[in-house]
Amino acid sequence: MLLDQYPQAIATLQRQQLKQEQQVRRFKAILVTLDRELDAAIAYDLELKNDTQRKARRAELQALEDYQGALLDLQNAQDRLIELEIDLTLLRSQFSVLKLEKRGAIAQLEAAIAV
Repeated sequence: MLLDQYPQAIATLQRQQLKQEQQVRRFKAILVTLDRELDAAIAYDLELKNDTQRKARRAELQALEDYQGALLDLQNAQDRLIELEIDLTLLRSQFSVLKLEKRGAIAQLEAAIAV
């Protein structure tokens, strides 16, 4: 990649990262909604007599496919966000190294001209 292409590539990755962060927030909101629904279902279940029964019921409801699917979606989105952060850090580092190499080459040329 050429030196002048790095800023655009970095900006592109930052946009992808932003979209991924938005997706993570959406999945977290979905889980919050599901948790509230679980809490409501447990609160209105008159058969649950004590805290142990309520905790067990909560665990049963959280094991259902919808909840587990939402949790998996969130985990995958978070993993993708981490991957984008790694890619962005790598790209920034490569850009920095390339800039340093160019500065070194310029310094060598200036030193050669000065002699």
